Amino acid sequence: MTALTNRRVAVVTGGSRGIGAAICRRLAADGLSVHLVYRDADDAAKRVATEIEAEGGEVFVHRADVAEETEVRTLIGGILRQSGAIHVLVNNAGIIDDRLLALTKLAQWERVLKVNLTGPWLLSRAVLPTMLEQSWGRIINISSNSVRIPGAGQTAYAASKGGLEALTRGLAMEVGRKGIRINTVAPGRVRTDMTDPVSAQLGGNEGPRWGVPEDLSGMVAFLAGDEADYIQGQTFTVDGGRLVMRPRGGKGA
Repeated sequence: MTALTNRRVAVVTGGSRGIGAAICRRLAADGLSVHLVYRDADDAAKRVATEIEAEGGEVFVHRADVAEETEVRTLIGGILRQSGAIHVLVNNAGIIDDRLLALTKLAQWERVLKVNLTGPWLLSRAVLPTMLEQSWGRIINISSNSVRIPGAGQTAYAASKGGLEALTRGLAMEVGRKGIRINTVAPGRVRTDMTDPVSAQLGGNEGPRWGVPEDLSGMVAFLAGDEADYIQGQTFTVDGGRLVMRPRGGKGA
């Protein structure tokens, strides 16, 4: 598909698998034209796009490293030429590289922050001129409850996601009067390709059930729409109650 669209246009990073793929499917089902952005998983990205098209949705697939400024600039410029607008940006792409701080090299720390924090900053900066011109836009950042209850070795990851939540609040203050809404969704434990290798560090099967990607996509779809117009600069926890439920056998404070 290469024609301009009359639908609202959404850009979803990390859209080939897990939470990102579920968000792409949901937004397409809601009638948005979805630009799925991925970095490595060619087959997975094509599979999600095929599923969306089979259900009558409109989807475009783009390969880009969201942590690289030149690639972000090329990506957003191409999307604007292709679809003529960008109404929704979902900053979902992220990486985990868990290791104890004393064993973390500077390059490893910087890579986590570059993908998880600088990437959303680059993309937000790239789409803002269009959203400001439209006087309408939604930017939804995907954080993590590791900001509040990090597992062992999650210093870099928790710091990057904490920074992302601060970015949400700061940008919401800057552009809130311009019809643009910036919010964050913070998942709890969600079964994805990225979390499976660290499931033991995230508590195994203790506590509330693990979530599935579709548990997040409804919240993102709501924040992407008109009904969320009075919501600004907020972080929404979607974790099955993990933050408020004591472990069995735990003692009260």
